[in-house]
Amino acid sequence: MANSAGSLALAEFHPPHDAFLVQRLRQAGAVILGKSNLSEWANFRSSKSSSGWSARGGQTRNPYVLDRNPCGSSAGTGVAVSANLAAVNGLVGLKPTVGLVSRDGIIPISASQDTAGPMTRSVADAATLLNVLAAPDTADPATAAAPRPSGYD
Repeated sequence: MANSAGSLALAEFHPPHDAFLVQRLRQAGAVILGKSNLSEWANFRSSKSSSGWSARGGQTRNPYVLDRNPCGSSAGTGVAVSANLAAVNGLVGLKPTVGLVSRDGIIPISASQDTAGPMTRSVADAATLLNVLAAPDTADPATAAAPRPSGYD
């Protein structure tokens, strides 16, 4: 699956294999419909950059107030999942502790902060996805030491 961090510098980058998390999702029966815009380089471009803007996808708009940005580095995902009223985009987001889910396939920005987590419409859906995503991965040594309960639901 293509991976560009929203940057034209990686516009033609196609990793040699799917990220560990994508593999886990597919094994669990998920169908990957597409990818969404994110803040270029996860907003590590400047202190004054607008959330949701990337050279590849332009400015992502807040789904409820179109003249505002949607907030956060995963702006496109938040807008795509948004529904119902909530703090920003009406979704449940969970940022796992580094090591709980694999960082394989994630373009590195900060080794101490990079992690992927579910963004869903409900807490139950977030728990279901976390049960799929949280697994040791030999490509990411940080996952070896993470404590793992029997489930998150």
